[in-house]
Amino acid sequence: MVTSRRYLIASSLARLIRKERGGNRVTEGHFPNQADRSSFVVVEGDKGSLVLVHASPNGPIEERTEVPRAHAEALLDVTPGKLDYLLTHLTVGTRDIQILRFVTPGPLDLISVFFESEDEARDFRPLSWFGADVTMEVPYQNRSIALEGAPQAPDVPMSNAALNSLLDALENRYVAPRGYTPHAPARNSAEQAGGQQRNAPPPAPAAQANERPAAQQRGVLSRPAAPADTDMHDDDNNDDNDLNLNIEDNVIRELARSLRPQRR
Repeated sequence: MVTSRRYLIASSLARLIRKERGGNRVTEGHFPNQADRSSFVVVEGDKGSLVLVHASPNGPIEERTEVPRAHAEALLDVTPGKLDYLLTHLTVGTRDIQILRFVTPGPLDLISVFFESEDEARDFRPLSWFGADVTMEVPYQNRSIALEGAPQAPDVPMSNAALNSLLDALENRYVAPRGYTPHAPARNSAEQAGGQQRNAPPPAPAAQANERPAAQQRGVLSRPAAPADTDMHDDDNNDDNDLNLNIEDNVIRELARSLRPQRR
């Protein structure tokens, strides 16, 4: 059963991620709760979906049906609760991490991480740029945000370690925390050693050490962001609801770089 964890993130870091990796706008419209189920409609790019969520002894079960975008937009018009957010994907190790930058009904920045089981979720160790875990707090769930409004965005403290960790992720470098278990199971030591001996390329000259393809680098983050929605570029320039994402991003990035310890 797929489960997820949700964390806060500092708004300046969310803007930096958005600036570096792009993303798509997602609009959700939520219908009122029913006895044993809930439903909502989603529009992302040129796709629309109708989602039914049923209660079960093992947790909620989601059924998603694709519908034409025109039909999804018609359903959005009659939903009492709506929200818009900018969705950006990062890959840390082998795990997909989503950054949700809410615009409507109010500003809020969250991280969502998905897992195949509760055991896997319990073993996950948040990175240093993750804020507090708000998974079990109802005000931070999409349905509550759409129907009740966004909670007041709390201040999420930043640190040198958080900035360095995020920059490593954005620059395709990833160092696992001590004791961290990656999503994909590792091969046994003998198989790894044999594979390294058979497939090891000849040593690269020192001058070319930084020119290796990203897939050969340690802890690679190889998944590119999805292409941004065409409408998103217009919104970035014209929307008054914090969609102008150009302000101070370069300053933030330069500040982050300046705080990184110098390598010798």
